[in-house]
Amino acid sequence: MIHHVVSWGLRPELDRADTIAQIRSLLTGLVGVVPSIRTLQVVDNVAYPDKNHDVAVVATFDDLAGLDAYQVHPEHQAAAAEIRGLVKSRAAIDWQE
Repeated sequence: MIHHVVSWGLRPELDRADTIAQIRSLLTGLVGVVPSIRTLQVVDNVAYPDKNHDVAVVATFDDLAGLDAYQVHPEHQAAAAEIRGLVKSRAAIDWQE
């Protein structure tokens, strides 16, 4: 199983709640569209806002091929492009269990 986590710091001029809702809608809308997604959750930060990113996606895939298929899927590419316009920073990690 591959775990995929991406977190973002939002652009400060945007409304935090609205932007998180938009990101959540974009990403959860991929479930059932991108076949390789096993689980996907969008979470928002509740602690240390001056140090932590604002929002993250936590997803799982059966294997690296599934993660790769997600990354290049046209619907994911469209969602990622929209998210890039909403954020000022990004971090990611992928690991296997």
